[in-house]
Amino acid sequence: MAPNQARYPELATIRAFIISGFMFALILLGGSFWFISYHQALQERAEDVQFLYKDMLDFRSDLTMITERLKADNCSPAVVAEAARNARLLQFRTYSFLRRAEKNSLPGIARWLASQQVLLTRVLDEMENSGNASSDIIGVMTLQLDEVILKTGVELRHAHGDVSEALQQFLLVALSLLVLLSAGAVSIVAHTYRQTVVPLHQLALKLRRLNKDLPESIHDTVEDVRKYRPSELSGDISAISETIVTFCNDLEMKNKKLDELFIKDEKTNLYNYRHFKEHLIVDVARARRYGDAVSLAMLDLDHFKTYNDANGHIAGDQVLERIAEIILEECRSTDIPARFGGEEFAVLFPRTDSLTAHRIIDRLRAVVSAEPFNNRHVQPDGKLTISAGIATYPSDARDWFDLVNNADKALYHAKTTGRNKVFNFQQLAAFSAAE
Repeated sequence: MAPNQARYPELATIRAFIISGFMFALILLGGSFWFISYHQALQERAEDVQFLYKDMLDFRSDLTMITERLKADNCSPAVVAEAARNARLLQFRTYSFLRRAEKNSLPGIARWLASQQVLLTRVLDEMENSGNASSDIIGVMTLQLDEVILKTGVELRHAHGDVSEALQQFLLVALSLLVLLSAGAVSIVAHTYRQTVVPLHQLALKLRRLNKDLPESIHDTVEDVRKYRPSELSGDISAISETIVTFCNDLEMKNKKLDELFIKDEKTNLYNYRHFKEHLIVDVARARRYGDAVSLAMLDLDHFKTYNDANGHIAGDQVLERIAEIILEECRSTDIPARFGGEEFAVLFPRTDSLTAHRIIDRLRAVVSAEPFNNRHVQPDGKLTISAGIATYPSDARDWFDLVNNADKALYHAKTTGRNKVFNFQQLAAFSAAE
């Protein structure tokens, strides 16, 4: 089987159907020529038998006329001479009848005609020798001829019946072949309709509902198209389905890459401020609706300008990248870390109270403090550290804007009281009251 036929089995089916149709046309054409010849032969035989039947009727009329003339006056030389002439004509006609009977396979009639030739010869000899003739012999011949005419009539009906039967059989065979061909065509059309037209219509409906701007719509479309099993589809529809799945997967992948470029910070691979702010607004609104807590931590590298000035911006960028990695490692999968700007970071903790957020950020601070950054000895304390401030909604803020401001205030307090510390906004309020 050719590769195309292996991939598209319906092509092999259609090809087989076309070849079968071509062979049917050749068989029908050849059969038609053969039938025309056969039917013409049957028709000619029926016409010959019909002519023989009519000639036998005329032959009987002539015999009857001779018999009646001889009965009227069989002693008159003129009557006998006329009867002899008519009998000789009849004898000559029997030769033609005999040849036609033999040609049309009528052996009984041919034997009778041969015997009548002998009988007519004897009657003629009697007429010529004695000058008179007995009408009894010709009368017997007439009676026998009635039986022969009856047989000829039966053969005539059979001949016409053969013509009609042959035509009916030919039409039956041709009709049967046409029915088979039509059934094959209907089967192929139905098969093609089930495997091509219906799936193509369903695919078109799914593509009409596809919204390229919604990732979930693209994903759902891919899942729906994958439900089409190749064994139930034509090769073309399978190819279209595979193309749609590949196209949607590529589109989904490219959309993810675009989303990452749109929402991620290029340097640290954390979320950028714009995406972080969208999450912050949504999570605060959700917390307000369901009565949950949302915590926000603001982080800042201590004396980072000193490190940058001493080691250069490339080394500073490497520090930022490592800090971002530590943040990702220490945060939970539900937390939302982001680069807030410069050397400042932020972490959003959905459904998290201040104590939990403080524990996570303080662990993160300790990991950063222990990290062996290159050239960290240039720092005032001989190491790179971070300071952090935490605020929690609704205890520390009325909305997302207050949440950012209050976390920033807690961060400022951590920086002004010695750095490498984590302060909650509630601690800041308690500290202010103590003073």
